[in-house]
Amino acid sequence: MFKYKKRGKFTYHVIGKKYKIKPFLLKWIEKEWQMDHKEFPDQQWTIEWLNLLPDMKFKLLVVDLDKINLRQDLMNYKTDSYNFLEELNLRVEEMEESLLQGSSIGPLIVNNENMELMDGYTRYMILKKNQQKRTYAYIGSIEK
Repeated sequence: MFKYKKRGKFTYHVIGKKYKIKPFLLKWIEKEWQMDHKEFPDQQWTIEWLNLLPDMKFKLLVVDLDKINLRQDLMNYKTDSYNFLEELNLRVEEMEESLLQGSSIGPLIVNNENMELMDGYTRYMILKKNQQKRTYAYIGSIEK
């Protein structure tokens, strides 16, 4: 199902051409976002993304990392017991070494309409930290 492609210091596992991206994302990413929504029902971006995902069509593209926009309300999200940015930084520390040793990563998931990063914040931060200029991304557009 996957093909492995090297870009800079990183190896990506991308869905092969004979497979469709959307069913994979519906199976795995939608499930992850549903769990996120149960844990943090006040996070409006999760609801927005869950509503968008079924209507999107995806293409694998190579994009400039600098053109991808982070969701600022997500980056600033804090509760009494949770701080997204602190948790993100911990995940970056945990994952970076294994990726630099050759473990593969999936492409980022980006909304084509506003270039908003919908999934892959940890991977994005690792790529930025390692001066990666371009990355593989599943770019989603609303089907009409």
